[in-house]
Amino acid sequence: MLFSTVHGQGPALFVLHGLFGSADNWSSLGKRWGSQFEVHLIDLRNHGRSPHFSTHSYPEMAQDLLDYLKDKNLSSAHVLGHSMGGKAAMNLACLAPQAVRSLLVADIGPWAYPIHHASILSAMQTLNPAQFSQRKQAEEAFAQSGLDAGTRLFLLKNLYWEGNTLAWRLNLNALANHIEEVGKPLPQGTQYPGPTLFVRGALSSYIPVDSEPRIQAHFPQAQLQTLAGAGHWLHADQPEAFYQVALDFFRE
Repeated sequence: MLFSTVHGQGPALFVLHGLFGSADNWSSLGKRWGSQFEVHLIDLRNHGRSPHFSTHSYPEMAQDLLDYLKDKNLSSAHVLGHSMGGKAAMNLACLAPQAVRSLLVADIGPWAYPIHHASILSAMQTLNPAQFSQRKQAEEAFAQSGLDAGTRLFLLKNLYWEGNTLAWRLNLNALANHIEEVGKPLPQGTQYPGPTLFVRGALSSYIPVDSEPRIQAHFPQAQLQTLAGAGHWLHADQPEAFYQVALDFFRE
């Protein structure tokens, strides 16, 4: 069963992180939304503290979420997903529309994306955390990867102590072996008829400004909103604005 951290009381709200992320990335916002919702910050398969599998695909992630709903005795939930989590949320909504009360997708579209994570995967696979006795040593070694400081900091949140040994918490092998799955589009002909909001970062190229017709082919009620001053990690770039946009949408 997927691992989650739950905050607050009220209607269920699922929050789904992006590739190489975890539920912990959403802790601050999740606690705030918990004033009006029962917020489930969920680690998707092969990430965080959720189980590791040999496969990694959106249909599997959608089924994982349906199993999670059943395990928590929930019939439905509001769902928010960012990047890969947004694709998982879209697949869930189209597979089981009755399970999704409303859908917010953060800076990802339903179309295909080229794979662009080779440098990240190479850097993570090159680093062997087990050879270090201190976290600082691993951080210093990772600084030689060529990745920018912000990306390194984000990825290093996946390091944890397994006894006296440092290790990657995510299932790096499965993600590398199935990285092409992350860019796959939503299946043709699938639709979710419920309330839907796509939020794009003004500084991000993931969702072009003229994308509404392509989005509405799958989500006929969808609206598209742009968050000023935000890139792809819009919830980190503009946390207060993103918090309010999501709160207003889910309260409606």
